[in-house]
Amino acid sequence: MSHLSKLKIVAQAAKRQQTKSEHRRAKLLEKLEDQLAMIDALIAGETFTRHRRAWQTNDAGERVLVERIKRTRPWYWMSGAGGCYFSVWYGSKVLELKPGMTAISVNKREELPDAIRSIMDAVKFGELDIQIEDVAEKGTADLRLKGAAKQLKKAS
Repeated sequence: MSHLSKLKIVAQAAKRQQTKSEHRRAKLLEKLEDQLAMIDALIAGETFTRHRRAWQTNDAGERVLVERIKRTRPWYWMSGAGGCYFSVWYGSKVLELKPGMTAISVNKREELPDAIRSIMDAVKFGELDIQIEDVAEKGTADLRLKGAAKQLKKAS
């Protein structure tokens, strides 16, 4: 009797690949979760720190996994009049939430978590896909143009 005959063997369904839009949404949602945690810590009067894990060689020459603090910049700011503003960033660019408008205004910082949750819902349902796509594709197009310019420079 064969060892394989004891096992239940089936045809595996193809793994579902994530689309570019889904990947970009997930990336933005992760950043928005950090901003939400940051503003919650600010409201509670605590300090917010995010850690990341990295490999490092110690003095004995062994590679060890260490935790490092990851710098997270706030996407919100307070105005002198007491209002609070929040912009949504994708990479190094601010997203236009409506044509020509890049910030959300709230009366006080305690209202920011609700605004961030609303943005997260909008991202989950694809309401910002066009804006994300514009910023992401423009960035990669700029990179391609710079690469082509370098190649032309080398050739001449």
